[in-house]
Amino acid sequence: MSTWNKHYHWKTKGCTPWAKNHITQETVGKSVTVGSSGSVKVDRLSAFEGDVELGNRKGKLITIYDCSITYAWSGSADDGTEASGTITFPEVSHEIEDDGEEYRFETEMSTASSASTQALYEAVRTQLAPSLRPIFHAFRQSLIDAHAKDLGHDSPASTSGTSTPAPSASAAAATTAASDSPSASKPATNSSSSSKPSVSTSSSDVRVSSELAASISDLWDLLTNPAKIPMWTRSPAQSEPKPGADFALFGGNITGTVVSVDAPKQLIQKWRTPQFPQGHYGTLAINLTEGGDSTKLELILSGAPSGDEDTVEKNLETYYMRGLKSMGLGTIL
Repeated sequence: MSTWNKHYHWKTKGCTPWAKNHITQETVGKSVTVGSSGSVKVDRLSAFEGDVELGNRKGKLITIYDCSITYAWSGSADDGTEASGTITFPEVSHEIEDDGEEYRFETEMSTASSASTQALYEAVRTQLAPSLRPIFHAFRQSLIDAHAKDLGHDSPASTSGTSTPAPSASAAAATTAASDSPSASKPATNSSSSSKPSVSTSSSDVRVSSELAASISDLWDLLTNPAKIPMWTRSPAQSEPKPGADFALFGGNITGTVVSVDAPKQLIQKWRTPQFPQGHYGTLAINLTEGGDSTKLELILSGAPSGDEDTVEKNLETYYMRGLKSMGLGTIL
């Protein structure tokens, strides 16, 4: 295996269909007893949203997943009263495991309330839903055991170096906000710029750059593929690397139009945040240069509103660079 492949190549395998099937098999049918003869159970998996991937970089397996899972439940009380509803785990992700947190769930009952149905619902809330948590905590290892061999790991024993993307505190806060609230997810900007009657643009360019441990083709894919962009932005994306195509990132808080494409080396975009004066766009150049053991990513924004240079630089560093580094692409020394 070449030095690049062994230490720097980023290889991933999509595992979402497998994950949905595995979680269904492990959770559907689970039940708990209520009273002397009653019970509540998980009837079916009614919604599975999100993506699951297993990556291999620097000889380590990297689990990448962020899913929302909803179940339908039903129950029958001692007196024959029946009830039903839903259990939702809004975030089953590698970040929950990395942070050592517990999985949060939401429960609902769609049946009319009575003493009997409330007893069933209480069992769902305090017993049935919590009983699913250990399955989610074990999911990471199950994912590795099932797919490690497809990424060049001969046996599960080789996963001792398993890691997951560990986002910095600021990047994690940004991505959490992006998924929770459109208003909270807006990149920080100088609010005074939105009140300017005319646009005075900066005479200097805003530049940020970083060496990232990925091949140029993999990094280009992460920056332009709408299926890959959410892996570092934590929100849906509109993207097509084609001149004239519109794009939208971070829930629509970064928007613009593609000007030119030189894949996989350069992407030029008309680029704006909601706090830019109405109708005003800067020009963002995304430049990629592959080295022997990493790829340099340089972002150059020209035409930023005067006075907003520091804020724009912070946005580019936080939302782009730190987002990508949260996937484990920080420079390998």
